[in-house]
Amino acid sequence: MFRLAILIAALATTPALAQDGEGAPNFIAGGVAAIPESPGADSYRFIPFAAGRVRLGSVVLQAEGPGLSAGFVNQNGIEAGAYFRYYGGRDDDTGDAVVDLLPEADNAIVTGGFVRYLAAEGLLNPHDRVYFSGRLGMDVTGEYSGVFWSGSAAYATPLSRSTLFIANLSVSGSPDDYADALFSVTPNGSAASGLPVYTAQSGVQDIGLTLFLDQLVTDDWSVTGIFGISRLQGDFADSPIVTIRGDDMQYFAGIGLGRRF
Repeated sequence: MFRLAILIAALATTPALAQDGEGAPNFIAGGVAAIPESPGADSYRFIPFAAGRVRLGSVVLQAEGPGLSAGFVNQNGIEAGAYFRYYGGRDDDTGDAVVDLLPEADNAIVTGGFVRYLAAEGLLNPHDRVYFSGRLGMDVTGEYSGVFWSGSAAYATPLSRSTLFIANLSVSGSPDDYADALFSVTPNGSAASGLPVYTAQSGVQDIGLTLFLDQLVTDDWSVTGIFGISRLQGDFADSPIVTIRGDDMQYFAGIGLGRRF
């Protein structure tokens, strides 16, 4: 849920939504979201999600869906720090009887560093902002060697004193081991499932667009709606797990309740 980081940054720094005289507020939020059963699947499941931001001295901790980041540097429009994120694998209950016959893929915990840059503000109104972000990480569980990476460009603007809109364009990539585990079909997997043998390699995994709308309902409470769409790319999109049994278009939608303090 890398895109939640942009929402958190915008919620915490947009003047129209900050508490007067107190700077960026801390906040917590939680809700429910619909996501694909597994990468490339065309069936969906509901999961809880959480987000939050707490400043402890000079360190900013942010919960971002299945992960946590700590910002140690925040000056001159540049924020940098470390993060970890949980990557779900694939079990034998994906909702697709054919895919369930393939070997399971292990979960992973990816940790690394991030940089977020406030590139511009006041473009179309006094309070809008443009952010560029990037992340590099590796799986510390040892399941998948290689680099996981992502990049993002976001435009955030208040539509009113109580409403914030964000559009976030992102791209992400995964290493060979992860691509092979989640998108390849081995000879044994082919014999079991009937899918053709296929080998997936690293590269750009997906390109996506996410839209956020955050509405304050009181001075402290807000409701946030999220809708995202992404398209798998390259070897990830061409896998028979996707072309025959799944969908290269992946969707995400959620709604949550948050409180600033």
